Amino acid sequence: MLLSSSPSTTTVSIHSVSSLSMVSASTTALNSFNLSTSLLSGAPPTLGSSNASVAIVEFGDFQCSYCGGWYRSHEAQLIKNLVTSGKAKLVWRDFDFFGPDSVSASEAAYAAGEQGKFWQFHDLLFQSQQAPNNGWANRQKLETFARQLGLNMTQFDQSFNSGKYHSLVNSNYSLGVQAGVSAVPTFFLIGPNGKIVKIAGAQPESVFERAVASLTSG
Repeated sequence: MLLSSSPSTTTVSIHSVSSLSMVSASTTALNSFNLSTSLLSGAPPTLGSSNASVAIVEFGDFQCSYCGGWYRSHEAQLIKNLVTSGKAKLVWRDFDFFGPDSVSASEAAYAAGEQGKFWQFHDLLFQSQQAPNNGWANRQKLETFARQLGLNMTQFDQSFNSGKYHSLVNSNYSLGVQAGVSAVPTFFLIGPNGKIVKIAGAQPESVFERAVASLTSG
């Protein structure tokens, strides 16, 4: 992974010791492109206040069981403690590596976003998640999810079937590779002045609270 002089990136990894978690951090330089700017460019789906001092950018795949597990175990608490409180905003970037159904799921979520329901579709996908590529996220099932959310199906179908989001899915994947994403979920927390903390894996909400505090403490 190519890393740079500015901004600095801190990678957080968790090592469990009985009931305690020790956080270790290693700082690497990012070179070749401005990661903080790239992660937030192009108006990706964002939950929370635009004025939040920290952005939490998640790279994920709707078919990834670890992404689904993190969603079901930790996301609601993170939204309550960090997003609703105005401390952070949550940003989604797809990183689709399980195949065509993952790509279709991302494209369907973006199509739902045109009707203001990206996050509802995001939630429904993770709530409905099964084993990768067993058909639960095929195009027919994605149409069913859209109907469940009460979307205008003529508008949804036109967008979903147009291929208009192919380039976005591809560029998100390329951005993730360039940023050093090798597994999902991976999170980049961007603080004031472009300082970045990278959190790899389905870590508990408390890890994010500590990272946000470190980014905003002077």
